[in-house]
Parts: sequence; structure tokens; C-alpha cells
Amino acid sequence: MACNVNLLNVIAQYKDKYKIIYKANPGNAVDGVIAAATYDFFEQNELSFSIWKETEAYNPDEHLLCFGGGGNLIEGLYRESRDFLEQYEGQFVKVILFPSTINGYEDFFTRYTDRLIICCREQTSYQKIIAMGYKPDVDVLLTHDMAFDLNVEKYLEKTVPFKDAVNCFRTDNESRDKKYHEDNHDISLTWNGNYWDNICLARNSTRSLISFLQEYKTVNTDRLHIAILGSLLNMHVHFHPNSYYKNEAVFNHSILNMFSKTVFFK
Repeated sequence: MACNVNLLNVIAQYKDKYKIIYKANPGNAVDGVIAAATYDFFEQNELSFSIWKETEAYNPDEHLLCFGGGGNLIEGLYRESRDFLEQYEGQFVKVILFPSTINGYEDFFTRYTDRLIICCREQTSYQKIIAMGYKPDVDVLLTHDMAFDLNVEKYLEKTVPFKDAVNCFRTDNESRDKKYHEDNHDISLTWNGNYWDNICLARNSTRSLISFLQEYKTVNTDRLHIAILGSLLNMHVHFHPNSYYKNEAVFNHSILNMFSKTVFFK
């Protein structure tokens, strides 16, 4: 059963007439988690799809683009996803932007209100997109991060936690306080790039992150997807803010009252 049932319902409106093309968003190893969960989502719901290829020709009479979600559409921090969508959106009947946090890029989003269906993974982004003219439950959906659709069981090792706690804090420009954390493991940066159209790599990278976390009872982190993985693994998660509203907003929407061992520290 998909966590993101409303997303599944939207895709169902197109899947019989159009070929689904998926393009994973670029980023670090936790963006690989998003991609792996998306592949699980497609598989569990028997949705046929093809991976986007630059060498292929697409057209709006035949193809629907599902673009990987995440936190890459934050003006002032990242531009790769915006640039890709501007370049290629005209080749597809619609672009379904999978669950994302969005901040800024108003010129882009208002220009393409007739081309995009946007899934927001928390309330703050959802309200921002509605304010740009998108219609609730028509071309903007309130969803959950794709990582909640991860088929966790197939990534697990037979490991009983035997270590107490691990620090997995950001060491990049999304760190809010830039504090030094002793014995820190920013495992999300084990990979960083445009890799996640490789299904095997996305799943194996996700398996590696989970294997690392499974040894611990507690994780302290300001990485959203480390907190999500820790929650799915039933760890004690001490979740801290990042440099903007993303972590707290996703916590309030998808984690609070659902994972009792995950606590957010403001």
C-alpha cells in the first residue's frame, strides 16, 4: 500500500495513455534514498516506467515526466532541478514533481502553472504553491516524502543494535549552527552527484546507509532523511533543525504522532 495514495491517484489518470518517464533529482546519498523509495513505489504499485535518458526523444503526445522530489528547489542553495525542468518540460504532456520542499523560484513556478503538478511534502511549501495560483488537489497535492514509501524490509541486515548513539550532522551549507560535533559521521555525503537514475546504485547506497544506522540505538542528526530512516528503523532519533524550515515542517506533517521515538529539538 502506497503511503502517497493521492500521488498514485494522479498518476493513474495518465498511465494508460502516456508512457511514464522518471528522472531522479541529483544530490547526495539521501537523495539516493528518495530514488530507491520511488523505485519501490513504482514496483509495489505495478507502474511501468522508463528512466529518462538525454539521448531519447520525448514528446507531449506520448510521455509524462515524473521528476524526483526532495529539497533541490530552494532558491539561493540549489538550481539543478529548476534548470532541468526549464530545459525539458516542453517534451512532456505534464511534469509531476514528486514530493518536495520548495522555497523561492516564484518566476519559474508561476510561468508553468499549466504544465506542472506539484507534490509538496509539508504544509509550508504547500501554502506557498497555492499562493502562486495552483489549485489544491488539482495541480498541487499535499503528500509525504517519498522515503516513507521505502520497502524497508528488503534493505535490512540481520543486525541487533549494539552501539549506543551516533552523530550524523550536516557539514554543508544547510547546517543551521555550523557547530562542531565530535565523532560526527555525515554519511549522506558518501555519494553526491547526478547518480540516482541508476536503480541498482540507489538501492545499494540506501542499503549501506541502513546497514550503518542499524548498529546504533540512537541517532542525533539534522539530516532529514537520516531522521526518516532512523524513524523507519524504530531508532531513537534526536532530530535538529537545518538552515531553513524543511526539517521542522516535514517532522510536523509526517513524523509527529507517527514515530514516538523521534523527537524534534528546536
